[in-house]
Amino acid sequence: MSIEKPFHIQFERSGGFAGIATNVEIDSRDLSGQELGNLEKLIDQSDFFKYQQAQDSGSSIPDQYQYRITIEAGGNTKTVEFGESVMPEKFRPLIEYLLKKSRE
Repeated sequence: MSIEKPFHIQFERSGGFAGIATNVEIDSRDLSGQELGNLEKLIDQSDFFKYQQAQDSGSSIPDQYQYRITIEAGGNTKTVEFGESVMPEKFRPLIEYLLKKSRE
């Protein structure tokens, strides 16, 4: 399933030992064709829009990172949240990409 364009992503990583939040917002219209294709692939591979929120978000574990991703596309908005300890493995490449973008 390909994501409907244009789309907007809000990403936040919070928690950790220092408690410093990391944020980034990405608008698909601001990306080059190759970068847009790469990001769409990462979203598809994570099954973002099929992800069912787990009962245990892992938020009770001290000093771990918490992740929150919101994607708005085609008039629909979906948010997923999870802690580092319960992060689905298929989300890892998307999280790594978003963290890299937050540092640019």
